[in-house]
Amino acid sequence: MEIHEELKDFIEESSEQEKEALKLFLNSLKTKREKSNLTHIASLLQFETNQIDDRTLEITMPNSLILDNSIGIVHGGLTATLLDTALGTLASRVPGNKKGAVTVELKVDFLSPGVGEKFICHAQVVHNGRQLVRMEGKVRNEKGALIASATGTFFKLPDEK
Repeated sequence: MEIHEELKDFIEESSEQEKEALKLFLNSLKTKREKSNLTHIASLLQFETNQIDDRTLEITMPNSLILDNSIGIVHGGLTATLLDTALGTLASRVPGNKKGAVTVELKVDFLSPGVGEKFICHAQVVHNGRQLVRMEGKVRNEKGALIASATGTFFKLPDEK
């Protein structure tokens, strides 16, 4: 079956919630196409990035039905993805890092249920070494409730020479 037919059949049989989810997926693909520097996951989760300074970055993720786990709160893995993305993005942008950075270690503490309209991750550089960047981050909802905190170590990718 061709994708056009599959989509048509799916839409005809969909609940309102499924249609809403499909619209989120479609919008994320459109956003990714327009902003090629975004990853598909950042586009799907609707991340908005704001670099405050060389040592601080914030990413906001609005709540949506695709974030929920089976008990109706934001899935912990998606909260961890928000933290990893914010810390890793900032680690890739620290002074002296020209190529980017990858996660070596990430420790997440889940402190309260992931409920709210949006989730704001605040990332900070703890130490910018020659090869490693040590980071910390916190996720809060729009009311300021602390949802999770993390520490992470990121390896600076070597310059290609």
